[in-house]
Amino acid sequence: MSSNCERDYIAKHRQIRNKLLDLAREGGFACVEVSQLASKLGMDIRTVRAHLKVMEVDTLGVFTDPTQKQFCTKEGISILANMLKPNEKANEP
Repeated sequence: MSSNCERDYIAKHRQIRNKLLDLAREGGFACVEVSQLASKLGMDIRTVRAHLKVMEVDTLGVFTDPTQKQFCTKEGISILANMLKPNEKANEP
């Protein structure tokens, strides 16, 4: 891989990762549709899915379905779990 291609790959990877984490933090999304993420980034769905597969190996998150149309981040699920905790305490006797 040439250095220009490598830099481009790394830049796209960071951009996808950062958008995923932004959506989890700011938008409260635990999971994101791959097509929606690609649209927000102005990238091809196949490119985004390929980068998400690498992120899955690196344990940033997981695909939730065999067709790989939805990706959930650890951070997003953690935020969602924390949002549910106050409701659990209110329902306890």
